Amino acid sequence: MLARVQSVVLEGLSAQTIEVEVDVANGLPAFDLVGLPATAVREARERVRSALRNSGYEFPLRRITVNLAPADVRKDGSGLDVPIAVGILAATGQIDAGCLHDWFLVGELALDGAIRPVSGVLAMARGLARKPHKKSDATSANQLNSSVKLFVPEANLAEASRVTGIQAYGSIHLKMVVESLNSPIQNGSTRDIKELITAQTKRDLSSFIPNLNSVRGQPVAKRAVEIAAAGGHNLVLIGAPGTGKTMLARCLPGILPPMTDEEAMETTMIYSVAGALPEGVGWMDNRPFRTPHHYTTLAALVGGGRPPRPGEISLAHNGVLFMDEWPEFSREALEALRQPLEDGQVTIARQGGAVTFPARLMLVAAMNPCPCGHLGNPEKECICSPISVERYRNRISGPLWDRMDLQVAVNRPSYSDLFDSTKEPSTAEENSETVLNRVIDARRRQWQRNRLLSPNQRTVCNAHLDAGVLKQVTELDGESEALLTQAYRRLGLSGRGLHRILKVARTIADLEASERIEKNHLAEALRFRL
Repeated sequence: MLARVQSVVLEGLSAQTIEVEVDVANGLPAFDLVGLPATAVREARERVRSALRNSGYEFPLRRITVNLAPADVRKDGSGLDVPIAVGILAATGQIDAGCLHDWFLVGELALDGAIRPVSGVLAMARGLARKPHKKSDATSANQLNSSVKLFVPEANLAEASRVTGIQAYGSIHLKMVVESLNSPIQNGSTRDIKELITAQTKRDLSSFIPNLNSVRGQPVAKRAVEIAAAGGHNLVLIGAPGTGKTMLARCLPGILPPMTDEEAMETTMIYSVAGALPEGVGWMDNRPFRTPHHYTTLAALVGGGRPPRPGEISLAHNGVLFMDEWPEFSREALEALRQPLEDGQVTIARQGGAVTFPARLMLVAAMNPCPCGHLGNPEKECICSPISVERYRNRISGPLWDRMDLQVAVNRPSYSDLFDSTKEPSTAEENSETVLNRVIDARRRQWQRNRLLSPNQRTVCNAHLDAGVLKQVTELDGESEALLTQAYRRLGLSGRGLHRILKVARTIADLEASERIEKNHLAEALRFRL
């Protein structure tokens, strides 16, 4: 007897529907899997056999053939365990095959029949919701398909339930899946979805994010951090050890505006595919802040593996990638940043094809001015030779330097800045909440302006403006034009560097609620170009 069950696998962040065909025929006992199954899928044979027996079902001692269609698409992951098991039950008459219409099943089986969570359920659900299916009223791939019913592991239910156009159901055991398929169940889930989402929605990270007023002094560096947050600009902090570079970078999440629903969806999808969603959290409300160590490999930074998984660059999408001790990263890892910083995405090419992950991020880097860290320190003499200093700085290539919008020297704070008891942090230093309000106002101005000029792009931040839109929003008066021309010649700027200065100046104008870029805005932007 032949049975068909629908499932879904991922290619990057794209969902690929899979039809699991199960044929049980007379003959010597055998269990064959065909249709380009990867190792994890081939191993499903042993998991399915044990799970069926330990769940009280009969495993047929006959010839079983499982075909995963389409046959030319490589199938990876453990999410096909449940549809294979249900297909065997339907092919042997232990459940009604007619009840499987319009159902998509995903889940990994334990040997006792328990259903374990899998990675990427949110991306699967979103992909299914936007695909037309049989018995669907959808007429195009862009329309939502309200008839899709998806069975997922209970631990992944909060993810799937976030997607409009999907009827998501969760289960913890194979027997619960079979019972649900054999009997009518309520729309939604075996559990109250609203209660589940509320329980797994967000983490309060406020206690882990330092307040900006905890960094004493450093007015120039703080200003640069505010500008970076307001415009989504890349930032490099250069200074001696202990000057507050790392603390300033860690304050950034506290002054970044909340993610939009679309940004939160994208970020959660990436974390779901990577299997990096924090335990008990089904939704990413807070902007990512990734801090890879300088020994991080190229594959871990960019992404890779089989199947391809997002790396640190993509995990920082819509957030911050903080690279401390920047020159200590390998040359290959540093050069791999160039294309994602320019395009906002990273492409991983493999023999079987290419996978693209989004990577629209803010790069924040911190580094010493020299190997010993004390070049330019009036209190401590630098012991580095000119050659070693030059070699140290040359670890960062010119094209990568060119992509850093804000380049800031973080000077050693004075004793009075650190320990003057007459200065109260609440009055002498602005707190993160005050700066956040200015950043949100600036982002709002950018959104109102940029979305009208580039309606087909999701461009909000000034840092992401293309050349055509940038020209429209950065009209300069005569004095500003003369200043920019002079800086272009004296500093030997590239075309990219010139555009990035204009983007920073546009952000400074937005912070000042100015419709036009004035000469002082441009001068401040040039000040942050070392």
